[in-house]
Amino acid sequence: MVKLIFVAIGLLGLPFSAKLAALPVDEANLPIPILDRPAQPSDNFNPAELSQNTGVAPAALEASAPEKVPSHWSLEWRGWDGLHYTFYGSRPRGGRALTDDEFSPSFPSLFTDRVKVRGKIGGRVDLDAAFYVNGNGMEPTANIVELRRWRFYTTGDAIFLVPFSYSVNVMAIDNYHFVLDDVFLEFRRIPYLGTFRVGSFIPAMSLEASGSSRDATFMEWGTPIQGLAPRISAGWQFRRPMFNDRATWSLGQFAQSLGTDVGDATSDFSRIIARLTWLPIYQASPENSGGAHLLHLGLDLSYLRSGNASIRYRSRPESNPAPFLADTGDVNARDMESVGIESAWVHGPWSVQGEFLGNFIASEADQFFYGFYMYGSYFWTGESRSYDTSRGVFGRLQPKRDFSFANEGWGALESAVRFSYLDLDNKLVNGGTLQTMTVGVNWYLHSNSKIRFNYVFAHASGGPQPGDLNIFQTRFEFDF
Repeated sequence: MVKLIFVAIGLLGLPFSAKLAALPVDEANLPIPILDRPAQPSDNFNPAELSQNTGVAPAALEASAPEKVPSHWSLEWRGWDGLHYTFYGSRPRGGRALTDDEFSPSFPSLFTDRVKVRGKIGGRVDLDAAFYVNGNGMEPTANIVELRRWRFYTTGDAIFLVPFSYSVNVMAIDNYHFVLDDVFLEFRRIPYLGTFRVGSFIPAMSLEASGSSRDATFMEWGTPIQGLAPRISAGWQFRRPMFNDRATWSLGQFAQSLGTDVGDATSDFSRIIARLTWLPIYQASPENSGGAHLLHLGLDLSYLRSGNASIRYRSRPESNPAPFLADTGDVNARDMESVGIESAWVHGPWSVQGEFLGNFIASEADQFFYGFYMYGSYFWTGESRSYDTSRGVFGRLQPKRDFSFANEGWGALESAVRFSYLDLDNKLVNGGTLQTMTVGVNWYLHSNSKIRFNYVFAHASGGPQPGDLNIFQTRFEFDF
């Protein structure tokens, strides 16, 4: 398995391109295609970015007939940016576009004169190794080497009467447990409401959980986010940036949990989630990857109604193979209200981030479970954390100089320290308290590959397994 992974890495780096094209078919009254713009490497679906690299130039509705353009399809391997595909078909007779803007059409827009699909196929592999030292009466934990995640996905834009974006992501966690992650359709530029997404995905709640795990500073989410934030769920969500991308809001409704990776363990529910973010300070520096300066503030609100009158929270000590050290078990309750507070500050290579999450449960004796984390990080090679203003989350890091023996580049080096606290003890529930201190080092070989090392000290009181746990873990990950 390890040999296959390194062979795959070598193939990804080969600068070759394979293209296939169908035989042209002459058709009239079709728009003129534009040249492709260079694609940006990303496995985190960004419809706005992909739309800029996708499309056929609009023709004015009352203009003379454009030159004939053939239907076509193509496949192109772009190394670390994955396998890109395009299919464009048109109706020989009849049909029209009821808009003159295919790049960013407002909703609703109808296209009866064409069919278009354009996107990419990619993958991701996270290979972990963990070594455990137990103390203070805690039961032994087995050391392990595992495929933490491996996934294959396709994302893109399409036109079938109406324009939309799509994502299909199949992920295997804990070696061979398959789940559907980010399987949705998305419709953009809806007046006053922004973007509408429907399908299966992680709800926008919490700064750490709303972004990709690929872009997180540590190997795993902090213990309160693992225990109290929602996991992958089926539902719908509206999202829109405001005030020149200085703020965002989102609102969604979700039902059955479809994932078992991380997040709260309640299984049968209906949940409403709202998130609001604001950038009171934001100074981007595109020409200098280490010159960003920003202050992020966020507020999360959620209401959950349990279908089987059972609510449960549990968390591991920021290591996936480790046992659950805090667990409420099934709490007999139907209603839960949650509030979260987010904050993050970035100034050049320095970064500070923290969150608080509290869940109020209405039961025979009202319960309150809460947790928080805070951490600081520093890039020794001068980079700044990347921030996506359209979604209010941190994004993929681009090192100033990729690792290369030929060009004497060493990638980017980051160190970070985090403290997390989770309290699942309250009145009749003895879920325990869990405190963790994590020290991390990340070596970004380039934007698609990194090596991580985390040392975690966890102390559990009460709950299923009280005691201490020392964790030494590392991860090699790459995506394309």
